[in-house]
Amino acid sequence: MIHRQNWLDVRDYLSYIERVRQNDIETVKRARSHLRHLLEWADDSPLHKARGIDPTFPSYLVAARSIAHDQPLAPASIVKCLANARQFFVFARMEFPLRYKPISDSWIELLQPPRAIRSDARPPVRQIFDLEAVRRIAAVSTETLREERAQVGVCMLFLSGMRADALASLPISCVHLADRALHQFPLMGVRTKNRKAAITFLLDIPDLFAVVERWDRRARADLPPNALWYATLARDGMTLTATTAAAHRRYDVIEEDVRLICERAGVEYRSPHKLRHGHVVWALKQARTLADLKAISQNVMHSSVVITDGTYGKLIEDDVSAVITRLGKQKEADTAELLRLLDALREKIT
Repeated sequence: MIHRQNWLDVRDYLSYIERVRQNDIETVKRARSHLRHLLEWADDSPLHKARGIDPTFPSYLVAARSIAHDQPLAPASIVKCLANARQFFVFARMEFPLRYKPISDSWIELLQPPRAIRSDARPPVRQIFDLEAVRRIAAVSTETLREERAQVGVCMLFLSGMRADALASLPISCVHLADRALHQFPLMGVRTKNRKAAITFLLDIPDLFAVVERWDRRARADLPPNALWYATLARDGMTLTATTAAAHRRYDVIEEDVRLICERAGVEYRSPHKLRHGHVVWALKQARTLADLKAISQNVMHSSVVITDGTYGKLIEDDVSAVITRLGKQKEADTAELLRLLDALREKIT
């Protein structure tokens, strides 16, 4: 049985992150799902006495919960559950200091996943759309308007690095291809994470940009400026309709479209978010200075370069191999060039 006060405290926390921190509705839903495990773990014990509950919450998530539910949680879910639990207890200590006085900062820091399931303890698996795969999709011949829209969606997501929900809710008036710019403004209806507003820009990849540009001309010819750029289709699938507000979870439509066009192009399906990953990884490989890195970070609307580097900075294994292999050869080449310049200088002096 879930302790009533625990449920009330969690409800207050969810209200806080929605109204004060202004997290989007999907983030709040995920937090609610993760904190449900915390409530089930505590059962009828008050959460301010969590230090005395056995097994500990990390142990419960790894072992005890799987025994009760016949299915273990995925490592990523365990990590997120513990992150949400830490944030909840920090809030509870701030909001209810007397009741949560037994909960110390040091105890909160102990709510960490076992080392064996942490991301740095598992082999990295890079799930992205690379440029080659996107180009295959961009080059495929489409037979229906929906396939054409799906093709455009893949190209736009890769060029922009925007989230699928932002594309799903983007009005035509916020697309400025002459400047390669997108106005991701929540006040204009664009659904961005945490309602951030920014002007972002498209990568300069001409063949992909041509696909986007062709769709943009069609959308502007058929629809008013306040209509959705990633337009809805008529029932017969033959024409675009002037929908001005994106339905809840319209990004599911983009996911279905990406699956459709991947099958058509013979490309392995990955979720639309992997196009954002592909955008950042491709851009990082072109970066040469800290200013480049900062620009990439701002363009995907990260709050700091640290987040961009921490999320995407780990190169895939082939890149690491190429860099490490090149180091010694580069040193030899630099030494040979230095000796050549010294010889030329000596000859000039003499």
